[in-house]
Amino acid sequence: MAFFIYSTIAADGTSLWRSGNYDSLDTLWQELDRRGERIDRFYELPGILEKVAEAFQGKIRPAQVVEICNYLSLYVQGGLDLQTALADLARGSRGGAVRGVAERMRRDLLAGHPLSVSMERSRQFPEVVVNMAKIGETSGNLPTMLADAASYIERIEDIKSTSKRALIYPAFTLFMLLLTTVFWMVLVVPKLASVYKNMDVALPWPTRMLLAMSDAFVSGWTWGILGVVGTFLSWSIVRRWRGLRPFFDRVSWDLPIFGNVVRSAQIAFFFQYFALVYKAGVPIVDAVGSLVDTAQNRYFRARIRRIPEYLRIGVTLRESFQRCNIFQTLDVRMIGIGEQTGSLDSQLSKLAALYMNRVKVAVELLTKAIEPLLVLVMGIFFVFFVIALLAPIYELVAKMMSQLGGQG
Repeated sequence: MAFFIYSTIAADGTSLWRSGNYDSLDTLWQELDRRGERIDRFYELPGILEKVAEAFQGKIRPAQVVEICNYLSLYVQGGLDLQTALADLARGSRGGAVRGVAERMRRDLLAGHPLSVSMERSRQFPEVVVNMAKIGETSGNLPTMLADAASYIERIEDIKSTSKRALIYPAFTLFMLLLTTVFWMVLVVPKLASVYKNMDVALPWPTRMLLAMSDAFVSGWTWGILGVVGTFLSWSIVRRWRGLRPFFDRVSWDLPIFGNVVRSAQIAFFFQYFALVYKAGVPIVDAVGSLVDTAQNRYFRARIRRIPEYLRIGVTLRESFQRCNIFQTLDVRMIGIGEQTGSLDSQLSKLAALYMNRVKVAVELLTKAIEPLLVLVMGIFFVFFVIALLAPIYELVAKMMSQLGGQG
């Protein structure tokens, strides 16, 4: 298989450069002939170069995933085929990543793959989008499922952006505090140290501690940087280690304030996805089964894993959720009402909205809890610096006053 970079001329005379892997030049000619285009120029290169080109194009952003899903939904809903939609998307897109993804998906469709498979093969779409595209293909309701997938991704990104915005102020404050500390330790305190040594007074313990910290900063700043980098890398490796992932997920689930954000977000995504899948006509057992592996928190995933098993042996949905011992009483009650009245999708949507709102409230509370903690830390640092810097001067003044009093 070779990698071709080529330009085509359409029926209206427009020219466009494209690229892709093809078995031979004849295969490329046949594809262009089906689209009513003819090749103008082409360059044949080794197939491995497509992987290099994909790496340079990068990953598409969540906002671009939303754009692609909405774009395809509108085309299919308007009666046009997916190949035309992807060709127009590639032609009109300014981003190289989106153009490359659209071209690869279009080639997969021409090769006979369904849309969900082409999305999965591109490795650019979240699992939830691939699953919802697959459900849309099975149920014959692809435009609605693509639009729902786009809406789902938008809600997730809204929560993530809200969380990031809430953490900007604390992160900036911590950074400035660290920068100020380094400035004083490296530039200011060493100059004051020589002054204190010439004062011929006993230095109090806060001053001695401050001078020792300054010496450590000045003499060991390289080791300090290496330690910070090593700690960050070690944490990144440990956090991604499959054996320890359940432990960290369990700890994050039970944390006092941050855990509330984790719990609310996980359950909100679960109910929202469950509502979309059930509304598409997927049987409850299959719907819940498809949700288990999409849960990011391993502790939550382990708790809900047995729900499909309970449903298969005849346990009601309400009782299955209750046996998990992870959902609140209100959740179980609303699911039971939806199960009895036939309004399960409506109840699930209400629960998803409820938990989405809880996530936003929890993020706000997290921010409000961090701010006084930062003020307290900054206050402790300020008091420590004032005592450490002014105590020797106070001792010197007291010593001078005592000497003057003795002479009088």
